[in-house]
Amino acid sequence: MSKQWKMRLANFCIRAYRLLGTGTKAARPPVHEQQFSRIVVFSTTALGDFMLNTPAIRALRARYPDAGITLVANPRNRDLVSACRYVNDIVFWDHKAKSLVATIWRLRKRKPQLAVILHSKAPYDLIAAVFAGCSCLFKNIYDGEPPGQERWLDAATWTRDEGHLIQSKLDLVGHLGCDTSDTEMFAPVRPAVAVSPGHRVIGFQLGASQPIRCWPIGHFVKLAKGLLAEADDAVIALIGSDKEKGLADEVMAGLTPQERQRVVSYVGRTSLPTLLSVIQGMKVLVTGDTGPLHLAIALKVRTVSLFATASPTKTGPYQDKALHKVLRAAIDSRALTEVERMHPMALIEVDEVLGCVIGSMSGADPKYPKLAPRVAPRPELALH
Repeated sequence: MSKQWKMRLANFCIRAYRLLGTGTKAARPPVHEQQFSRIVVFSTTALGDFMLNTPAIRALRARYPDAGITLVANPRNRDLVSACRYVNDIVFWDHKAKSLVATIWRLRKRKPQLAVILHSKAPYDLIAAVFAGCSCLFKNIYDGEPPGQERWLDAATWTRDEGHLIQSKLDLVGHLGCDTSDTEMFAPVRPAVAVSPGHRVIGFQLGASQPIRCWPIGHFVKLAKGLLAEADDAVIALIGSDKEKGLADEVMAGLTPQERQRVVSYVGRTSLPTLLSVIQGMKVLVTGDTGPLHLAIALKVRTVSLFATASPTKTGPYQDKALHKVLRAAIDSRALTEVERMHPMALIEVDEVLGCVIGSMSGADPKYPKLAPRVAPRPELALH
């Protein structure tokens, strides 16, 4: 079924439900004057999306300190979100239609009044909120979502412009009178501090949500060789999901036996809390637009982030910008070859990344002398 037909069906169901009177709105004051006591927050997508939602979740709690707040979250993020101190309980939902009825049933038991949909899957999120009994609906609407849902919303923000997603979510809860000044993300789980005496750990996040967002493994191999040659105390830590074990094997295969002794692979071997501890022990993380990027930012670990098709102004570092360096491939589809269009991240050169990493390492450890990068990053690519 197409998105348009799903939205039409959702509108029909919501209209019928409200005509029955169960969900009919009574006269009420403006939303920013209301004191909601039962709130449901939807954040059912990927790890990075949840991290981008954390400032808005904290702002909601500050605005409604005595409310019962239920978080609807993706079960893949269970180990991370279960410790979130800003919510009272959690309903796990994979935002799929087959589990929609069970999710509605669990939410109805909590009798929510207000739904704040930060990021979920349309139109199932709206159906879940309405049929759970919410009389007030707020939603952050993403690019590509089908039109037609706005009629049911009391307030909405959109991600169509180049504004940062964190700000878009904060602007949404701002309609409720929330203080939106704190843009810092937080990690619900407190990581154990990983210490590597005498070593500077540089992290490589090898994979991404889509192949087009991955920096080539051959580039990672060259970067590892360059870093290990430049700094005798450098150690490389590879991170990634279980599906990315093959990428880690490729990196190891490209290194000499001596170089491999200074590389540790955590790929597929960490839970989310353990991953936080691994990232906490890094001096700098090299990564694409991924969940670990946002974890590192929340932990105030320095990053060198690589972008091509994604926009760093929307999903890149939004806090502590002095800690982070961003490299973005200059993409002109008319000038690219077919291979370059399929792998645009390859346009980000190894020496550019090497220079940024060395600069970040020096900043993280002032006691170490600065190392001269072989090629300085192009000014137009480095965002500070």
